[in-house]
Amino acid sequence: MAHLARATVFSQSLGNWLQRAETETPGSQLSIPPSVRAEAERALQAIDDALQPAPQATVERWLGALGTLVAGQLSAEDARTRIAAYAAMLNYPRHAYTRSSLDAAARSCKWFPSYAEVCQLLDAEVAAAHRQRHLLRRAIAAPVEGDRPVGRYSAMTDAQKAEFDAAMAKFRSRFASDASRNAEDGSGTPEAR
Repeated sequence: MAHLARATVFSQSLGNWLQRAETETPGSQLSIPPSVRAEAERALQAIDDALQPAPQATVERWLGALGTLVAGQLSAEDARTRIAAYAAMLNYPRHAYTRSSLDAAARSCKWFPSYAEVCQLLDAEVAAAHRQRHLLRRAIAAPVEGDRPVGRYSAMTDAQKAEFDAAMAKFRSRFASDASRNAEDGSGTPEAR
């Protein structure tokens, strides 16, 4: 996890805001200074980039090393088949496949682990980055200090409408990429739920 944390070093202002957001009672509305919001947007982009899935070859090397470290009664052909199947399904970032995560996996598994066990081990590697991503999205969605609520779209000035439309376009494009990734891997389908 240390590798992902290095990509997401926050200023003291953003760090303090995120800490407050974690401890605030649900339903309370925190506002965010414009400069801190801009930093949150940059940090979110850095985390999103760092969380891109690793190349399949990286995953296969990691799984092959894990297979070498744990006891197993699989034939070489069965091991290759299992590694290829797992690698095609594992969508974790490159930073999850480290010597440290390999050591943790090998220490916790007597036999070659099931797919569910591998996912559980790798989920622990990226949990902090996912938590940070959630908090940064919350920061970006927070009202900016000094802005006043506008109300209905029809009551907005032309400048407010343009700002609102730009924010919505940015929101749609950011989350459309998440939806398309879910569609590609099938995780957004009713069968996957």
